[in-house]
Amino acid sequence: MSDSMWSVLAESERERWEAMPLVGVGPLRFGMTRGQVSAALGRGPGMSSGDCAVYSPPDPRVWGTMLTAYFRPAGADDVPPDLPGHSPTEEIDDGYEYMPGHRCGGVLAALAVDARFGPQVRWEGLALTGRVPSATEDAVHAELQDRGLDKQIRFSQEGTYSYGEIGLLLRVQRAGDILLTRPVFAAPAWIERLGDTSEGPIPAREWNNH
Repeated sequence: MSDSMWSVLAESERERWEAMPLVGVGPLRFGMTRGQVSAALGRGPGMSSGDCAVYSPPDPRVWGTMLTAYFRPAGADDVPPDLPGHSPTEEIDDGYEYMPGHRCGGVLAALAVDARFGPQVRWEGLALTGRVPSATEDAVHAELQDRGLDKQIRFSQEGTYSYGEIGLLLRVQRAGDILLTRPVFAAPAWIERLGDTSEGPIPAREWNNH
């Protein structure tokens, strides 16, 4: 791995995750609290705000971002996943994060995987992270058409594709002079207008990420 400000993890150095459309990605499940997300990743976020938490790569020598988790306020019908709720500091997630409308809590609604340092996420054998955008778009299109899941393919205002039926927004991210795929996965509650940069559910922070 180069120490350049635009360095990109080699494929062999990336963690390997599987995408489960509308359910979760790798060890993360939509509906998790912040404590559960940190517990699943084995560390707390490097930065946290009202609607997101940013996690760094597990290798301390890597300066950058691994993924960004986006949260929505919990509703009255939200039920905590049956998963561990301890943070890395052994603080117990006591349920307050599920209080409807709780400002500092919320539930996992989407996550963006960093193109340069994020895990390699695969869906139906297709690698989605840090790839050539046009080739990846073509491969996802073909797979969706084969499965009859191509009715909700949309082209966003920023020129990238969203695939509502599997809750995938395939953004791009700069790595020096090239662009690489930055997949964003969403829960069912956020698939409506997923790729809409002005009125969609994805927070503005994500659209400002290049």
